[in-house]
Amino acid sequence: MLHARGWRVANRFTQALLIALALPAIAVPLACLLYLLMRGLPGFDSNLFSLNLGESGFGSSQGIMAQVIGSLALSILSCLLALPLAIGLSLYSRLYAGPRSNSVMQHVLTTFQSIPPLVYGLCGLVVFVHLLGWGISLAAGAIVLAMIILPVLTLNTIHALERVPSDYTDAARALGMSPSRVVWHVWRPRAWRSLLTGLFLAVARTLSETAPILFTATVFSGASWPNSLFAPVTSLQTHIFYLAQEAVDENAVARAWSSALVLVTLVAMFSLIAHLLNRRRSHHG
Repeated sequence: MLHARGWRVANRFTQALLIALALPAIAVPLACLLYLLMRGLPGFDSNLFSLNLGESGFGSSQGIMAQVIGSLALSILSCLLALPLAIGLSLYSRLYAGPRSNSVMQHVLTTFQSIPPLVYGLCGLVVFVHLLGWGISLAAGAIVLAMIILPVLTLNTIHALERVPSDYTDAARALGMSPSRVVWHVWRPRAWRSLLTGLFLAVARTLSETAPILFTATVFSGASWPNSLFAPVTSLQTHIFYLAQEAVDENAVARAWSSALVLVTLVAMFSLIAHLLNRRRSHHG
């Protein structure tokens, strides 16, 4: 009896300790989100999502639609560049590479994944902006972001293909199906949800990056709709950075908080879509 009571006391103590440790992990992000809502929501007005650049290029009179367009253009273009390469590398890994080649490839991808984004931005500044003469441009920023998300997308695609039951693949090959038919008729139906999940997470990742596009793609004001791949863009990330660091009036700072809330909403939206796709994948096996 005493032994059983001791275990119950120990179990309750452990539960209380785990709850106490988990509370800050939940409370701190919630507090940050509530503070962001309190500071950002008052700045929502009819002019917030306009293309009006304002007299001085920033502040309370400026809409942020140009920044939203620039951020989404960078994210979508970078994913369009990285996705075919990620699929190609993952198919090579599954179809042709041996165990040693796979090990080397995954080690290289993991290494590139751990490189700070700032380093990618500096490399893009040297190569694309200066050596190739593209200048600050949408193309330079998109390529740099594609380089950042390529390891994540490739590893995600490899893992998605590895989750396809080997019996399916063996049966298809026993029936004499070519590798392309195996990919299209066997792997694609089983892996497409995981691929989309990784893609939406990659979009959320690109929307979170500031340093790489600060060096290669964005200007602080004066740009609206990007009329060329070699034209600069504005983005929510650098817009927030500029307003927070340089603006001296309260209205501009309030616009920075509203821009931050829009950016967090975009990241949360793509992350939620990825989560829902992942849940559906798990539900359907």
